[in-house]
Amino acid sequence: MVFFNINNLFLVHLYFIGQFVLLGLFYKELFQNKEQKKIIQISLFTGIFILAVQYVLQPELFFKFNLFEITITSLLVVFFALLYLYNMLTDEKKFYYITVGLVIYLLASTILFLVGNLTLGLSEELKLITWTLNAFFVMVNQFFVLFEWKKSFSS
Repeated sequence: MVFFNINNLFLVHLYFIGQFVLLGLFYKELFQNKEQKKIIQISLFTGIFILAVQYVLQPELFFKFNLFEITITSLLVVFFALLYLYNMLTDEKKFYYITVGLVIYLLASTILFLVGNLTLGLSEELKLITWTLNAFFVMVNQFFVLFEWKKSFSS
């Protein structure tokens, strides 16, 4: 039986950039303040432009794990979410639990991805801990989304 080694790491880039754009547009839509909407719009364009320049200058990154991409996209979404939480201090608590879940998940997963490259020389058991923790934080995020749905949309 022959197994083909297919490098699908470029799909990870679609995930992180897609998550960045969709969540950025989500938060832009939630903001009422025009200046804050402009900040998100500029951040989206700047983040995509920086990544586009990086991929044009280094096309081999399409087939590598790009920690810069993960960091910039995740931390900008965390910034959007924290700005939204700040606005919620005086506004209604719409999408509160989703926002809290995103902040927890994105901060934790970003740290785990950054630490992931340091674990390359370690044992398989230690590497597994990183991915298990990431899976745990994905579940935490999903529970926040479920709780938000149950609280806001369930009758």
